[in-house]
Amino acid sequence: MSLYLVGGVVRDLLLRRENWDLDLTLEGDGIAFARLVADRYGAGLAVFERFATARLVLPNRLKIDIASTRRESYVKPAALPDVAAASLQEDLYRRDFTINAMAIQLNPATFGELHDPYGGQRDLKAKTIRVLHGGSFFDDPTRIFRAIRFTQRFGFSLEPSTRGLLEEAAATNLIQQLSGPRLCNEIFLLLGERDPRKPIKRLAFLRLLRFLHPRLRYTNKGERIVAVLPRALAWWKKQCPDHGVERPLVYLMAILSKAGPAVLRSVTQRLQLSSLQSKAVEWAGRRTDRLVQVLEQTKDMRPAQVYRLLADLPDDALVLLVAKGLAMRKVGGGHRLTRRLSRFLKHDRLATTILRGEDLKRLGLEPGPQFKTILDRLLDARLNGRVRTESDERAFVHRVAQKPG
Repeated sequence: MSLYLVGGVVRDLLLRRENWDLDLTLEGDGIAFARLVADRYGAGLAVFERFATARLVLPNRLKIDIASTRRESYVKPAALPDVAAASLQEDLYRRDFTINAMAIQLNPATFGELHDPYGGQRDLKAKTIRVLHGGSFFDDPTRIFRAIRFTQRFGFSLEPSTRGLLEEAAATNLIQQLSGPRLCNEIFLLLGERDPRKPIKRLAFLRLLRFLHPRLRYTNKGERIVAVLPRALAWWKKQCPDHGVERPLVYLMAILSKAGPAVLRSVTQRLQLSSLQSKAVEWAGRRTDRLVQVLEQTKDMRPAQVYRLLADLPDDALVLLVAKGLAMRKVGGGHRLTRRLSRFLKHDRLATTILRGEDLKRLGLEPGPQFKTILDRLLDARLNGRVRTESDERAFVHRVAQKPG
């Protein structure tokens, strides 16, 4: 049986770029072959019978996708394809762009032989993105996002007829037919590029943000925040090296900077975001704007006041807050905000009291709602430097408990 390395990894080998996203295709039963490989190398195996594909996870955590060579047909635009066994040439023809429609043979007798029936090498040299047929974007509108990603990632240009086909497809409502997870995957892949600023502008130019929400616009303010996000992310990494954030989500939140609560809820529902992602997106719009205003413009704030404002924010929202502060610096602001954020992250965020609820019981206090009030006030006192030791805390609790109400 003939076995080939296919797709993006072949493109990147020819471009001398690193890529460990390994796709193999077999002229034969790819799933049966995958089972043999899994048995031999002790790999984990997931099988997707409908698409004649399997995914291997080797003991060293390397992932390899193995598929049978196949053709695809679409019952309707944007639907998942039906597949049937086919030759290698047909398999390559079903792919998105010529630069991804090449294969390298892996059988020993012909190891390294390149199969390029549609001019992928030619287009790599010409730095051109070209679809293989006129119906490509209509069959699979996720290719619209992929084309935008690749033009930015590689510095390539769309071949003129491909550009026309993309703009024609973008003007339709085909993308609306994509499921939430498929749309979310493409949006996050695009926003996860090393520098997604130009791709975001392209999305806005083609009016593709309307598929997140009809009223969503990429405003000048959103563009300013996106422009400083690389600096905000670098600042965050320096301040909190052990707390990573989801970069695509932060970029999405920046795009949503001027959105109201109803739009934010609608976007999270459309993309079917997780509960944690949805919680972060809730802070994308005006809620963080209000925080920026308070943290930047209020002259005298005790550390406990800053803590109460920021304690419930997810990390992604804190990064967005940093970006909004950096965006303000062009008009002479943002310094007070980032200074307060830095103190919160380095000193106050993980602050705790020595005394706990059990200690309050031992001090003779009756359990009840007042426990939370007392402990909150105790934490504020510690943050503000009014108490430092356990005996300080006990004295403070005693004073608070003696006061009526």
